[in-house]
Amino acid sequence: MLRNRLKEIDLRITELADYLQISRPTMYKFIDYYDENNFDLINKKVLKLFNYIKENELAGKKNVINYILSNLVDLKELGNKEEINQIKNIKQYIISNPESKKSKFFEICSKKDIYDEIIYYLVDIKNLINKRKLTEEEQSFLEPYTEFISKIKSTKEKGDY
Repeated sequence: MLRNRLKEIDLRITELADYLQISRPTMYKFIDYYDENNFDLINKKVLKLFNYIKENELAGKKNVINYILSNLVDLKELGNKEEINQIKNIKQYIISNPESKKSKFFEICSKKDIYDEIIYYLVDIKNLINKRKLTEEEQSFLEPYTEFISKIKSTKEKGDY
């Protein structure tokens, strides 16, 4: 059964529905149709994905997500040329470094909002980090970042990390 296969690869139905931009109840229907061999009732893109999952027993969650992004998502829906290139760069990084902390961070950021405030702050200070002459206001704004980096380096040096 397809539902069991999705559990094996740790891919939640809600998550899959989000990637394919369909509702969760519709995804459940499509899975039921697939298990009943009613392929004509399933959206063609979804059927293509289900077949990929079923036929590739060694495929894991990241392979399935990559398959969706590579084969089922119309890049025109994702934004302008620059945005599409950014998405491609991130995708390529994740494919090349699937177990890296950075890839895991990208995955968390795409699914949760727990880092949003930090991300907004980092985007705001990006240009200040390498600036040679900072105003007092800029130094003050950058202070939490420099303290945080200092603490991380100190922790790494002590081996507590």
